[in-house]
Amino acid sequence: MSSEMQPIPYEKRVATVVGGRGQLGSRVVKGLQGLGIPDVRICEKGDPFRGFVGVSTDVFLATDAKTTKDMLAAARDLLDKQTVLDGASVKAPLIPFYRSLDKCGISVCSTHLGAVPAHPWGGVKVWVCEVGPNSERAKQLAVDLFLSKNTSIQLINIKDHWQVEQDQWFTFAVMHIFAAALRESGLSLGRFNAFATLNAELAALPLGRTLGQGTIVPSEVLFTQPRKRKFFGGITKAFQELKESLKDRKSLQEFMQRNISFHDSPPEDPPGSVNTIFTKAGIVGARNANLRMFSIRLRITDNKPGNLIKILEPFRDAGANITAIDSMPGVITPEEEQHGIDPDSIVNFDIGIDPRSLEGIDNKTWLRVNERLYTMGCRIDYDGYFLNR
Repeated sequence: MSSEMQPIPYEKRVATVVGGRGQLGSRVVKGLQGLGIPDVRICEKGDPFRGFVGVSTDVFLATDAKTTKDMLAAARDLLDKQTVLDGASVKAPLIPFYRSLDKCGISVCSTHLGAVPAHPWGGVKVWVCEVGPNSERAKQLAVDLFLSKNTSIQLINIKDHWQVEQDQWFTFAVMHIFAAALRESGLSLGRFNAFATLNAELAALPLGRTLGQGTIVPSEVLFTQPRKRKFFGGITKAFQELKESLKDRKSLQEFMQRNISFHDSPPEDPPGSVNTIFTKAGIVGARNANLRMFSIRLRITDNKPGNLIKILEPFRDAGANITAIDSMPGVITPEEEQHGIDPDSIVNFDIGIDPRSLEGIDNKTWLRVNERLYTMGCRIDYDGYFLNR
C-alpha cells in the first residue's frame, strides 16, 4: 500500500453523511463525531452532492440501494481516495458498481444494521460487507463506527449478503400474509394478542415488529428480491400442502413431522436448531410471564458499571422477591436530547416482582424504595403510571 493510501487520522478527516437528518443518518453523524472526526457534514436531497464529495475523505450514504447507486454514479469522476460506505438493506443492485469502484482503487464497504435505526443499537447485528481487495480502509471505519455503538458486528463478503435479504424476504412476506389473514377474518392484532397462548403471543411479536416498520424498507426488500417468484412459489406450495393435509388427521401430523424433521436435521447444517430455538423462546415467554404478574420499569440516563446492583438493593432491603429482570437500551426523548444526554447511556429496566412478596410491605416502606431510586436518578413506572417528584 502506498503512503498516500494510508488511513488518515480521524482528527484530520472530513465526512459527509447523505440522509444525515434521517433515523439512520443522524445516528451515523453522531457516531462519526464520537470517533473524533471534527467536520461531519450533512447532505440531503437537493443539496450539491458533488460538492460534498469533492471535499470529503469519507462518504456514508444512509439511503436505499437505488439512491445510493445513482448518487455515486453522478459523482463517479470525483471519487478517488475517499472511503465510501452505505447502509442500504438491499445489496444486489450495488455489487457490480461497487466492484468496479474497488478495481479502480476506491475503498468501499457496505453496511446493514439489522434493526430499524430508531431501535437502540446495543447488541444488534450489523453486517459489515467487504467488496474487494481495497475495502480495508472503509471496512475499518465501519468497524470503528459500529463498535463504538456496542453492536454485534458480522463481517461478510457483500456477495453473501443475499442470505440476509433472503431471511428478510421470508419474514416480511409471511408476516404480511399473517396480517392479511387476520384482517380477512376480522381479527385485529390487539385482539389476537389479548387471547394469545405462549406460542401465539410469541408469534405476535414479529408481526407487530413488521407492521410497525411501515412500508418503505419492507417493500424494497420484497420487490427487489431477484428470487421472489421462486420463494412465493414455495409459500404457495406449502399452503396447498397444508390445505390437503387438513382432510385427514394422520396426514396433518405427517405434514407437521416433515417440517420438524427438516428443520431439526437439515441436510447441510448442524442439527438441533428446533430444540435450541424452542428453549430460547421458552425463556422469553417465561420472562414475559413473570413481568406480567407485577413489574416496575426504571429508566436511567447515566448507565455505568454497578448501576444494576445499586438499583436492586432497595427491593432487597424491602423484602421484595425479584422474579425477572429485563434490560434494553432506551430511545432518547427530545427533552433528553436538549439536555445533552448521551443516547448510549440510557437504559430501561423491567423488574418483575412476585406479588406474594409484596403483601407484607407497607406504603411507608415503598416510599423509602422510591426515594432511594429517585436519588440514584431513576424514573419509575408502575404498570404504566409514572411517579414523578
